[in-house]
Order: sequence, then structure tokens, then C-alpha cells
Amino acid sequence: MAQEQQLKVKQFTISNEFFEKGYPEGGSPCNCSSQCCEGGVWMDVKDHERIMEEKDLVKQQMDETQTTDETKWFEHEIVDDSDFPSGKAIGSEVINDKCAFLDKVGRCSIQLAAVAAGKHKWAWKPMYCVLFPIEVSGNLVSFDPMLQGEQRCCTISSAFSTPLFVACKEELTHLLGEDGYTMIENHYESLRKGSLVETKG
Repeated sequence: MAQEQQLKVKQFTISNEFFEKGYPEGGSPCNCSSQCCEGGVWMDVKDHERIMEEKDLVKQQMDETQTTDETKWFEHEIVDDSDFPSGKAIGSEVINDKCAFLDKVGRCSIQLAAVAAGKHKWAWKPMYCVLFPIEVSGNLVSFDPMLQGEQRCCTISSAFSTPLFVACKEELTHLLGEDGYTMIENHYESLRKGSLVETKG
């Protein structure tokens, strides 16, 4: 497939790797190992506030490897970071060698609490937790290679059966909306048609 100019969707630029790389048959981020969460996560301070508003429900989803003392869930320092909507970010603490919100089988207590409350599974979950292995930096939406080659759920290749944008449909729709994802689909079809024309020529 020929190299094309990167797609613009709303305020975001979509990396070409979403169209040029992907997963083998049966592979996807859905087969999550949760290893990306183990070192704690960064989130917008607004996410922190939302989680604290629902802390009692979150505690109900925690097991014996976690702490229900909410004063130990987050680092105390707030940092400036323009990649977060408010421009301010805070990190979750690591407890028992994993994120404070990760239970012993790798499930997120924030997500479990939202589902138990009848909400969408990502209603209270920080955006970058939802998106991984997608990352957003300076409005560039791309693949985060942190666990490339280490975890199947976060490893992509130029030889694939499922394009990265298809494997990450739910996450991209969460970020860009259904209309934004449709733009991505249409762009991919244009790339495929262009590639066929070049091959025939």
C-alpha cells in the first residue's frame, strides 16, 4: 500500500500505522494481559475527581490484594501535561506490584464498578487506560510500542489479517465518535482502491 498523507479526524491526526499494520488472525487488544497497567497509570485530574466521587462503588469491586483506603490510590503530585484535556495529570499508585485499581486476576475495579452500577464499562475509566495500546500525543493518534514483542495483545505487524484500526474499533470510536471512525473506514477504502489501481498499472 502506497504511503499516504496522514488522515485528519477532528483535531486529531491519525497515524498511517492504523492502516499499514495490524494483528494476525485471532489477535487483538481484547485479549488483554493487563501488563500495561501494572506500573500505575496517568490520568486527567478530572478522571481522578470522577473516580473519587464513585469511590464507595469502586471499593466494592476490590479484592484482598487491593486497598480500600482511597488516600493511597493516587500519587500526591499533580503534573502539567498538555496531552490531557485539563492540562493537569495525576498518577495512580502501585500496590502489590500493580496499579491500585487492578485486582488479582487483572481486572480494573473502576470498570467493574461502572458495569455493576449499570453504566457503560468505560463511564468512569480514564481515557488513556481505555485507549491503550493507542496513545495520543500532541493530537497525534498512534500505536504505543511499549509492549511490542512482549505481549500478543500489544504486538502488531506489517503482515496481518486484521488492520489495527479494525482491531481497535471500540477504542477509536470512544475517542473520535462514530462519525470519526467512519472517516477512518472511508480513508482505508480509498487507500485500498488506490493500491489496486497502482498494482493493475
